[in-house]
Amino acid sequence: MEELRVLAYAKLNLILRVVGRRDDGYHLLQTLMCAVDLYDELSLVEADDLKVEMGGLEIPAGENLVLRAARLLREHAGLRKGAHIRLIKKIPVGAGLGGGSSDAAAALAGLNRLWGLGLSRAELQEIGLELGADVPFFFSDSPAWVEGIGERISPARVDLPKAFLILVPPFDCPTPEVYRLYDELGVPFSCPVRLEGELPGWENDLWPAALRLRPRLAELRRALAGLGGLGVGMSGAGSALFCAFTSLDQAGKAAQSLKNTVEGKLFVAAPVPRGYKFAA
Repeated sequence: MEELRVLAYAKLNLILRVVGRRDDGYHLLQTLMCAVDLYDELSLVEADDLKVEMGGLEIPAGENLVLRAARLLREHAGLRKGAHIRLIKKIPVGAGLGGGSSDAAAALAGLNRLWGLGLSRAELQEIGLELGADVPFFFSDSPAWVEGIGERISPARVDLPKAFLILVPPFDCPTPEVYRLYDELGVPFSCPVRLEGELPGWENDLWPAALRLRPRLAELRRALAGLGGLGVGMSGAGSALFCAFTSLDQAGKAAQSLKNTVEGKLFVAAPVPRGYKFAA
């Protein structure tokens, strides 16, 4: 049987503004998202039944976004086809890097091809939004402005750094907790602002809440800020921090200098033009 391989890339929120809140409690965002070449890998083979195997991590079936994506797509298409999917996890979980959402998007894209459905990007984005707010982004060109609860995506005409050093601490920042603390802080909502060209910095409205939840983030951010890069930011609701650089070589040297001095995992990554890629 022919095997289809899909790389599911991580994302960084280079800018994240909380611009409002709906009556149902969902926060409205304006975020500049960028896909980077840190990836999970999915292998798909057509089969009679539907099964997902994990490598590198155990996730309960009810929380497995790949399995949920496959079931949702099959239901949407009215099919009885199946597939065996093997997922190798490399993107850290619970760090704001979008690994679960990226895996779901890659599964939808892979099964769309494997099953010969011929669904458009817009149709896959619509299905993906049922799985999570970040999922539609991974079908779009990167970087992109993502607004609302993830349903509005538009191209971003900004100058991206050539590389990022990503630091994933040995602790997570549960998203519901970060948003709860954000609400408790009572800060005013930000005004949405579209930037073009060179970015002035890497702002994230959730940083004060994440810092209250995990005070150790301050020390890690100071370590990254001392590397002489283009600036430091936090992705999503945390806990991953990043430092931007003008080259992969600079980012690599910075990673070596921090290797034995900070807690956590270090990754050097470069921007990629989309959130997934079919591998040869």
